[in-house]
Amino acid sequence: MDRDLSELSKALTFIKEIGSKYAYNKICKMDEDTLENYRTLLNELTELNSYTGKEYDKLRGKKLEELVTVLLESSGGIFKVMQNIRTSTNEIDQVITLSQTGKILKNNGIINNKFDLFLGECKNYNRKLNVTYVGKFCSLLLTSNIKLGIIFSIKGLSGKGWKDSHGLIKKFYMTKENENNRFCIIDFSYEDFVSIAEGNNFLQIVDDKLKELRIDTSYAHLISKHEAEDKILNS
Repeated sequence: MDRDLSELSKALTFIKEIGSKYAYNKICKMDEDTLENYRTLLNELTELNSYTGKEYDKLRGKKLEELVTVLLESSGGIFKVMQNIRTSTNEIDQVITLSQTGKILKNNGIINNKFDLFLGECKNYNRKLNVTYVGKFCSLLLTSNIKLGIIFSIKGLSGKGWKDSHGLIKKFYMTKENENNRFCIIDFSYEDFVSIAEGNNFLQIVDDKLKELRIDTSYAHLISKHEAEDKILNS
C-alpha cells in the first residue's frame, strides 16, 4: 500500500512538472480501439445530420448523447456519467462527477475544481441555439449551484462576441466577482468533436474555453425557469 502511494506521488509530481498541456494529453489519451469507436460514432452522427425529416430527429439526438457519453467516459477514466436524470417535468442529459482518479487529480491541482460536478446537455438541432435556451441553462446552473455546464451540439450557439447566446454566456460569467464562484457555460460544437477525432483531448479543449471566458453585464431578464430546476442534484 505504501509503495502504491509512493508511486502515485511520483507520478503526480511528474505530471505537475511537465505542465497542463502534456499532462492532459497523457491523462486523456484514448487507446486506438476507443479512438476508432469514437470516430465511427462521429461519422454516423455526421451522416444522420445530412438527412432531413422528423423521423431522424430522435435518432440524431440519441446518437449525439451516445457520442458525448463515450467521449466523457473515455477521457482517462476520470469522469462518472449519469445519463438522463429525470425530474418531475423533464430530464437532464448528463450529470458528470469525478471518479476516484479524477478526485486525486483535482486535489493535486492538476485538473480544474469545476470538473468536480458539472452538467452536460445535448442539443442536435438544425440551427444554432438562441438565448432562450441558453437562458434556461443559466437558470438551471444558478438553482443547482453548479459552476460548470457544457452544451454539446452540432451547430453551436448563436451570435459572437457580446451578442446573442455567446454574449449571454459572457455576461452570466461576469456576475460573480470571485473567479471561484463564477458560473461557466461552455459551447462544445462539431468542430470540437472533430478536434477530438484528430487526437486532441477533452480537458485541453474545455480548459482553453474557460480561459477564453476569463479574457473577455444586466442579464436577468434573459434567464427563464428551466424545466429541471425542481430536481435536487446529489453528487
